[in-house]
Amino acid sequence: MKKTAIPVLFLGLMVLATGVAMADRGIEPVPETQGIVTSTTINAVGNFASHTELAWRTTTSSGGLNSVPPLGSEAAIYEAVYTEDTQSNGVGLIMYDKELDIETSGQISGQWNIEATKQLAFIGIDGGSVVSSDFIMVDGAANPTATGNAVICPFGADTSTMFPAYCNRAQAGSTIDMTVANVRTTSTSRFIMPSGDHPVELNHDIRVTEFIEGVPSQGMASAFMKVLIQEGNSGSPANLTERIEFEERTTVDGAITLFDKLMHYESGMVR
Repeated sequence: MKKTAIPVLFLGLMVLATGVAMADRGIEPVPETQGIVTSTTINAVGNFASHTELAWRTTTSSGGLNSVPPLGSEAAIYEAVYTEDTQSNGVGLIMYDKELDIETSGQISGQWNIEATKQLAFIGIDGGSVVSSDFIMVDGAANPTATGNAVICPFGADTSTMFPAYCNRAQAGSTIDMTVANVRTTSTSRFIMPSGDHPVELNHDIRVTEFIEGVPSQGMASAFMKVLIQEGNSGSPANLTERIEFEERTTVDGAITLFDKLMHYESGMVR
């Protein structure tokens, strides 16, 4: 029986923290910074597997990570995770490209602390398939601090003299399980910054297209985003005055002509 290609699907998602609850201020870098870069290319017929895992914690609390909790006065802590796991089940034609860039120095708008791009094309032979998943998360918490200590802009304190407490988490990811696949994923996040003049940001995009014109990708693709925002405000900087919970998931299964999902989280005093 001939399968019908699923129509074009496009979804743009933006979760923005604004208003009197002033959102993330990010965290400053440690004095010594590091960079990690990897690049992978595979063109083969056979089996393959690729796994990446990053877990990152950094704090300005005076006692360091071992003293948290509790979080010190005016201190902040951030945790970030990135994982990617791709493997074939059985033999197939494999074309796989992966670029990963991790940077611990302070980044401004348009730059990233974590940036990962994956391009995967696969055709299973005799029932072979490929499974691939991506996940990215950023979680930040901070006690109130004077606005003048957090931002460079001299007019920042005109909005509020205190940068309120917050505890915000954003996570996104995607999964595919396919016998024929042409998939591109991009994951980025920024949370280490020289000042709170730039927003904390997280992005995850997945795009599934035809392998070649007239040959759709075959199988399942799914993507999700979850956000939890907990904020104080300028009038009550140490008390919880706003809470937002958000979750969305999209799944498609069959002959896929196009599955395109963009997920974006942005939180900051200036954005």
